[in-house]
Amino acid sequence: MRSMTMYTICLNASRGLVALFLIGGIGVVLGQTLAIAIGSAGLMTTFGTDVAEVVCILAGLAGIFSFFLLYTREGKEKAGEWEE
Repeated sequence: MRSMTMYTICLNASRGLVALFLIGGIGVVLGQTLAIAIGSAGLMTTFGTDVAEVVCILAGLAGIFSFFLLYTREGKEKAGEWEE
C-alpha cells in the first residue's frame, strides 16, 4: 500500500474543500434566490449569514491547504513546472 505523503494529503484536502466551497456557493445563491421568490426575509438572512459563513470557512481552509502544497518536497519540485 502506498503511503500518504504530506503533498498528497494537502492536495486531496484542497481539492475536496474547493469542491465543497463551490457546491456551498451554489447552495447560497439558490437559497437566496428561493428566499426572494417566496418573499422570506428570514430565509434570506439565514442563507446570507449562517450558510455563507460556513462556505467562507471552507474557502479559507481550501486556500490554506493549497498554500501548504508549496512547502512540501513534491510541491517545491513541481512549482517550477508552471513558470514560463
